[in-house]
Amino acid sequence: MKRFPLGFAIAVIFYLSVPATRGAEAAPAALKTFLEREGYGGSSLQRRLGNHLFASTVINGRRTALIIDTGCPFTLVDAATAKSLGLRVQDTKAHVMGVTGLVERAGVANLATLKMGNCTFVNVPIGVADTADINHIRGPHLDGLFGAHEMSKFGVVIDCARQMLYVNPNGPSAAASQNLAQFLGGRGFSRVPMHFDSGHHLQLEAGINGHPVHLIVDTGAGSTFLSAAVALASGASISGIDLKIGGATGGALPGKIARIRELTMGNLIIHDAEITIGESKLGAAGLLGEEYLSWNFGIVDLGGMNLYLRPPESAPAKKR
Repeated sequence: MKRFPLGFAIAVIFYLSVPATRGAEAAPAALKTFLEREGYGGSSLQRRLGNHLFASTVINGRRTALIIDTGCPFTLVDAATAKSLGLRVQDTKAHVMGVTGLVERAGVANLATLKMGNCTFVNVPIGVADTADINHIRGPHLDGLFGAHEMSKFGVVIDCARQMLYVNPNGPSAAASQNLAQFLGGRGFSRVPMHFDSGHHLQLEAGINGHPVHLIVDTGAGSTFLSAAVALASGASISGIDLKIGGATGGALPGKIARIRELTMGNLIIHDAEITIGESKLGAAGLLGEEYLSWNFGIVDLGGMNLYLRPPESAPAKKR
């Protein structure tokens, strides 16, 4: 979880030209084609060790990379990157807090441009804090987190399995989200409503062995995490494997692997789910991480505030 109680405004410019009208032809087979016909532009994502999805970006003319993190309320740039970019950072009383509970003071700054795929965001206010711990994992250097506030402002759709991010330059569209729901519903996807909590964390209602819980939808978490207290109360079986759980803001806490009979989200039931558990510092019961999002072809629609999931055996992947 990242607490960052700031209000931001942002603008976007598209370089990609997409059709303004749609003909009467049959619905396109690919999600990419469908969303482009709805007016979206896209950016391909990459996956690094640790199961983090990230986008290659250009900030103020310099090549950078940001984790795509629906679990982070706002876009956050590492303090070292901000310094190297020559950003003017203003101190604030705001803070960010990760799953380990370690709190980092955060400043604010402004990006003249943030390029991602086919679009350029201009005049982007950001948070600035020490996120060096995200680079303790071997792989490409990551300069921060692209957060949920900007995603919701522009009706972002994330295809976790196909590693694509789509942006609507006109912002959230009820019509586009309804069309997406029909498109995915016809391809075997289950719809799970999402909402923002008071801290602007993206949540959904789920079930752990029949016990109702709230989970943060967190594309920035490599694996699904659950409070140990909730896991034990729900009858999870605990392994003897010891883990260390870290976060972008540093710190570590002990964890274990647990197995739950049923993880339920909407009409989707995942049997014998393995999850990480620990002493949670979260406001919710846990995090729905990238592994179950990708394994179940997760599509996160922040414009319509819906998560779409489809178990791998339910339909041929080529229909997407």
